[in-house]
Amino acid sequence: MDSLRLTLVIVGLVIVGGIYLKFRSSGSKENASDNDDLIPVLTPIDDEPEQDDFDALSEVISRRDQVEQHTKQTDASFTAVDDSRVESGTETLLIVLNIMSEKGHVFSGENIHAVMSTAGLVHGEHQIYHYLKDGVAVFSIANAVEPGFFELDKLDSIATPGLAVFLQLPGPVECRQAFDTLLEVSQQLAEALAGNVCDENRNVLSAQTITHLKDKVETYRLKQHVSLRSKHH
Repeated sequence: MDSLRLTLVIVGLVIVGGIYLKFRSSGSKENASDNDDLIPVLTPIDDEPEQDDFDALSEVISRRDQVEQHTKQTDASFTAVDDSRVESGTETLLIVLNIMSEKGHVFSGENIHAVMSTAGLVHGEHQIYHYLKDGVAVFSIANAVEPGFFELDKLDSIATPGLAVFLQLPGPVECRQAFDTLLEVSQQLAEALAGNVCDENRNVLSAQTITHLKDKVETYRLKQHVSLRSKHH
């Protein structure tokens, strides 16, 4: 994806992550003295959200709509190969997963970098990690909280409760293969980091959700076939 679109995606994911973690941190202060070893942002929600929270959430929704709008613009730079190869300008699909730490824990920057490198991801554009195919990103991984990126010279000071994993289709590999790779690598990373693969709402990824996402990808792939045929006739 181009620079502007990738920036918008990262901003949207980080804002959503911030709101999510803010809600989870509610009620943590009153228990802090008894749980000094816990990370406050990962404690359960006890309090009702305030009006400011709803205002912030509205802004998140608005920004996510902007992200979706940009991913549908006609200057898409991704071109899939094999049976999902389509012309520039096609509608795109964004799939988002998260890798979240267990409650009371975080992922360290140094550990994240080591695990990413072992799994074949490289640190690159926008200071985030990319899984590449012939030099083109199949999917990318950002910090789920501010600032959203990872500075290599500051890894020892980075601690985050989660990673945002996002795949935009079409890409450098066939749609179904891209999703399968996304899922497989995400599960490997989660296991190595002692975390969990979650959906875009930070709920632990279930078999039902995986099936739903696969159906979504397949529907998208079939639509691209129909669109491609119509353009060639």
